[in-house]
Amino acid sequence: MSPAIASAARRAPTLDSAGPDPNDPLAFILYEHHRHRVMCNALDELAAKERFDAPAVTRLADFIRNDLSQHIADEEEVFFPMLHNRCEAEDEIDAALKRLNEEHEADRDLSLDVRVFLLRAATENAPMSAFPGAPEALRQFAQSQRRHMMLENAVLLPLARRRLTDQDLSVLGARLAGRRRP
Repeated sequence: MSPAIASAARRAPTLDSAGPDPNDPLAFILYEHHRHRVMCNALDELAAKERFDAPAVTRLADFIRNDLSQHIADEEEVFFPMLHNRCEAEDEIDAALKRLNEEHEADRDLSLDVRVFLLRAATENAPMSAFPGAPEALRQFAQSQRRHMMLENAVLLPLARRRLTDQDLSVLGARLAGRRRP
């Protein structure tokens, strides 16, 4: 491994790492997306393992139940409505928000399936391959999350930078910080 790649790997976010201050909400959302990509990679790795990995199962179950759920609530309750209210007709935000909300709904079902498989693996001390459909469910959820984040990063975040006011960003930052206080 090259020194540059090794250095980047040491700095890469983990499921447990703290990010930027939520008072910079767009940077915080982007950072959370980096952590979600870590989750996706971990799901793919777990789906491929032939041995039970208790720490990975526990971390992923906790992350999906807590962090991912908070992130989705923040988007649906604050971020998406703000964008809907601030964007211009030329931004065509309604189509993107409709698609993202539909994806959230589908991902709720997928994440429930994944969490059930993770619970079964933890309860039975068995790898994902022991449960029919588990590796596929983990991979499908990871792929769906990646696709979802690509749309948010490519469309929503640039629009948010252009359209949200300082007051909007302050409200969004307060909401993000409030949900994440210990």
